[in-house]
Amino acid sequence: MGNFKKGLVVGSAVGAFLTWLNVTPKGKEMRSKILEHFEPLYMELKTSIKQLEGPTQEMWDALVERAVEEYSNRKELAEEVKLNLVKQLKKKWGELKKQM
Repeated sequence: MGNFKKGLVVGSAVGAFLTWLNVTPKGKEMRSKILEHFEPLYMELKTSIKQLEGPTQEMWDALVERAVEEYSNRKELAEEVKLNLVKQLKKKWGELKKQM
C-alpha cells in the first residue's frame, strides 16, 4: 500500500473518531471525561519531567504511561478513557519540549 493510501486510511479513521467524539452522546461523554482528568494530570507530569536532566520523548512517554496507570487505578477510569488520556498526554511532548 502506498503512502498516499496509508495516509488516506489513517486520516479517515482519525476523522471518524473525532466525529464520533463530537457528535454522539457517548462520544461527548468520553471527551468530557478525558478533559476532566487531562489538565490536573498534565500539570503533575509537567512538573515531574522538568525535574529530570535531559528529558527525552521516551522518558515522557514512560512517565505518562506510569502516571496514567496509577491515576486510573485511584480514580477507577474505564480502559477506553485511560487509553485516550495516554494518547492525548503523549501528544503534548512537542509543546513541552519547546517550553523547557
